[in-house]
Amino acid sequence: MNTTDLHTIKLKAFQQPIRCCNVTAIAYGLTALGYPTSIDDIFYVTRLPIDTVLDDGMTLAETYDTCVKYVEEKNLPISVIAEHFDKASITLESFIEEIEKAISDINDIHILNFNVDIAHEIKLGGGHFSLLADYDKKTQEITIADTNPKRYTRFWKCPVERMYLACIDRDSASDRARGMIVLRKVESNEQKAQQPELMSAI
Repeated sequence: MNTTDLHTIKLKAFQQPIRCCNVTAIAYGLTALGYPTSIDDIFYVTRLPIDTVLDDGMTLAETYDTCVKYVEEKNLPISVIAEHFDKASITLESFIEEIEKAISDINDIHILNFNVDIAHEIKLGGGHFSLLADYDKKTQEITIADTNPKRYTRFWKCPVERMYLACIDRDSASDRARGMIVLRKVESNEQKAQQPELMSAI
């Protein structure tokens, strides 16, 4: 059996503190890639103000910035790329193509930022960050490894088109579409510096 992101993620378990899915997703993703990270680690290393997370929430760009700062401070051989889904190149087809490659690549983890109401088709409220764990081509469903399993269950499925719509939803705090953050192992920090950025997160 081929190793997939789902098998790697199943070995780890995270529960976000209240309104802390963004930082939890970073810790969850880095840990799944083999760099054990706690939520407290990220707050401590980045000096992230707690009220910024708990009161205001964090946009995709702010979460990306926090992740980059942590990776740089810890000198981890990880590249961090953010993609807002308001780019013309981010179509449903390109999203599907990306996740098909992503789930079988043990060197990367994709953190999705999406509208919860759209993804679950029920009023639950707000944006959320969780990990892409698997994709079934036959059913066209993705499996999400949630940062808040007490509320949403640890793993849940969603039609890929619905998740795409949840990711192109506009975050009112940034007036931009939501999207994803890609964490990727690289062989060295020199190689990381040469990785082309797909976009500017700002």
